[in-house]
Amino acid sequence: MARPSAFKSEETRAAYYSLYDEAIRLSEVPVKESDVETSFGTTHVLTAGDSSKPPLVALHAMSTSSTMWLPLLPALTAVRHVWMLDTVGDVGKSTAKSVLSSPVRVVDWIDEVLDRLGVERAALVAASLGTWMATHYAMARPDRVERLALVGPAGIVSPQHLSWTLRAIVDVRVRGTPQTIEAFLDSHGPARTRQLMRTDPWRPIMQQLITGLAAFRRGLREPRPVHCNLGRLADSGVPVLVIIGRDETLHDGARMAERFRQGLPTAQVILVNDAGHFIFIDQQELVADEVRAFLAK
Repeated sequence: MARPSAFKSEETRAAYYSLYDEAIRLSEVPVKESDVETSFGTTHVLTAGDSSKPPLVALHAMSTSSTMWLPLLPALTAVRHVWMLDTVGDVGKSTAKSVLSSPVRVVDWIDEVLDRLGVERAALVAASLGTWMATHYAMARPDRVERLALVGPAGIVSPQHLSWTLRAIVDVRVRGTPQTIEAFLDSHGPARTRQLMRTDPWRPIMQQLITGLAAFRRGLREPRPVHCNLGRLADSGVPVLVIIGRDETLHDGARMAERFRQGLPTAQVILVNDAGHFIFIDQQELVADEVRAFLAK
């Protein structure tokens, strides 16, 4: 088996962890860190909010770690007790010893984490690659998913633009310097978003993303966000919220929204102007308000 994903050196791991910890220090809502052991490795978990409130499990975008949810915590913790999972095999504080290379393995991993946390049933919120994972989990385990919020979904109903995929490979995997990675991330949004990415609280989160992408050795086969058959999810009765940026860089935003409406006729699908794939930064207040209202139902 290929070696688990890992940082390329102790120095790069320390730099990444420092940015991760800084993001937590800047959080408006207090956050607790813990580790959960599973057959896939050690899952790092961030927890926030009142434990008497209904549980919410958050799955992050690829390589962002759970810290991407920290700026949204005031809205999320207003209605939920929040568990944020660092995906094993991805950049973050989790450590992997087995692969999440298929939907079945993703489902098994989430099952194990929820079992260890003592969470029988929860709402899910997810971004980008996390939406693909959360969707597969909801289809496989509708009895454990109270409701499902998808923010800036990746794959699921349409493939990524070929031009985006090629640039990601060249700038992130082939060149892979902090400079080329930063330029690639800047291409995801307008000037206003680029400024927000360099301003607290997003600054350490985005610097952490850049550092992680440049310093992380990926030795595992990764889950790929490919087209899903939403029939099982539509039949399950799980309430679904989908928030998509009209200016998506990975997909055609309007076409994706229409495909979600067709595949999930009862879902609440919101197409947001002036927002791309980093919609949680582009339109943070709108996303926070819509997700909070959905989770409060």
